[in-house]
Amino acid sequence: MLLAAGAAAQVGREDFNRQRERMREQYRQAAAGAREQYGEARRKAEAEYAAFREKANADFAAAMQQAWKPVRQEPPKPKPKEPAPPTPPKPDREKRPTMDRLPQSEVVPRPAPLPPQPLPAIPEAAPSAPTVQFSLYGTPCQVHADGGSLSFKLRSVDEKGVAEAWKQLSQKKYDGLLHDCLAQREALHLNDWGYLQLLQAMSERLLGKGSNEAVLMQMYLYVQSGYKARIAKQGGRLVMLVPFNRNIYNYSYVMLDGRPHYVLSSSREGNLEVCQVGFPREQVSNILMTHLPAVGGQSRTRRTFTSKRYGAVQATVGVDRQLIDFMDNYPLSDAWDYYARAGLSEGVKGDLYPILQGQTQGKSPRAAVALLLDFVQNAFQYATDQEQFGYERPLFGDESFFYPKNDCEDRSILFCILVRDLLGLEVVLVQWPGHLATAVAFPSEEDGDYFTVNRKHYTVCDPTYIGADVGMTMPQFKNTSAKIVML
Repeated sequence: MLLAAGAAAQVGREDFNRQRERMREQYRQAAAGAREQYGEARRKAEAEYAAFREKANADFAAAMQQAWKPVRQEPPKPKPKEPAPPTPPKPDREKRPTMDRLPQSEVVPRPAPLPPQPLPAIPEAAPSAPTVQFSLYGTPCQVHADGGSLSFKLRSVDEKGVAEAWKQLSQKKYDGLLHDCLAQREALHLNDWGYLQLLQAMSERLLGKGSNEAVLMQMYLYVQSGYKARIAKQGGRLVMLVPFNRNIYNYSYVMLDGRPHYVLSSSREGNLEVCQVGFPREQVSNILMTHLPAVGGQSRTRRTFTSKRYGAVQATVGVDRQLIDFMDNYPLSDAWDYYARAGLSEGVKGDLYPILQGQTQGKSPRAAVALLLDFVQNAFQYATDQEQFGYERPLFGDESFFYPKNDCEDRSILFCILVRDLLGLEVVLVQWPGHLATAVAFPSEEDGDYFTVNRKHYTVCDPTYIGADVGMTMPQFKNTSAKIVML
């Protein structure tokens, strides 16, 4: 009986092992088939896109040889000065806020989700190809490129000379370079503006800082990546023009197709001669940023921030200097939402969030918001943009921890980020003449001044009304209509 049982067990194990091996073989075959199908699909996509690009570039180069048209270059528009900020009175904290609905003039709807960045099917360079090193805001980068074989010299900056150079750039040997640039865009989490900076840094590394060849290479790679751009000339200089989905300040521009195209290369006052031909499937660049790029990391400037009413809320926060340089070079806009949506860097979150989470844990939503409100009201010194910088300039969240002072718009942007990230509550920006504040949608209606948007109750929280509690509005705005900016 024991022998029979042992033999049966042995047969069972052999059957199990054979079945397991069959399953493994089926998995290997399925995986190999999937890889083959993926590889075939990728090769097909690359072949189709290569055929499209070859024809598009040939047509584009031919059109470039036609006479470029003179277009008036408009001077840069400075960011408009805001009305004089209000002087907030000292709030009466003994008076409990009543539930008063405030007047509102308009609601700026929440922006549509960002369209995906173009991702054309570009074959990658051979791993054995030489690499060129360059830096983007302190971050080491590299692309597969033999500087000698990929360099070129413009015969002239007239229509024919630029068209000849475009044909040269359209050769297959530049495809690996383009693929690497797109891969760096993904690896560093660059938005469209950040990608433009990457292409400029790489092109100038290969072809010389500010050279006509570098301008043309940057424009070529950006267009090949799926974006809309135009090339222009002024005297003996080439100039790159890029439209964005939002208006920006402090850049000269030309009007093409009813949209400002901003001059991103150095130019003088006066007209530009513009090649107005477009590339198929081009996409307008998006200036919005839903996350910060993964650049910098070389040095951090540290400061300590303490709230007034909650002495335990004290945090020493380090800010990445190279990331601040990126923000400093970012185009100015009055689209408040894109400053708030960009969020904070991982370094700042790592220093700040564990402390704020520890202090808000276990508190009611109102008490937790009150703690964050007090932190933003009192941990920072106040100064207007004119006083601190001499011009209007909103700050990204990280910048409030870097510069000595901030103002109402900077505090409101930071407060929005903290409430959204730490408490998961919906928050909006509230814009009065010369002043920016916020309002929070609590899980249940709370006492205090409020707005109603889409039948949802938003309670005022003013990060610049020092000492004011949740629901308290500066008296001078109680009867003034506000613009509500959805985030």
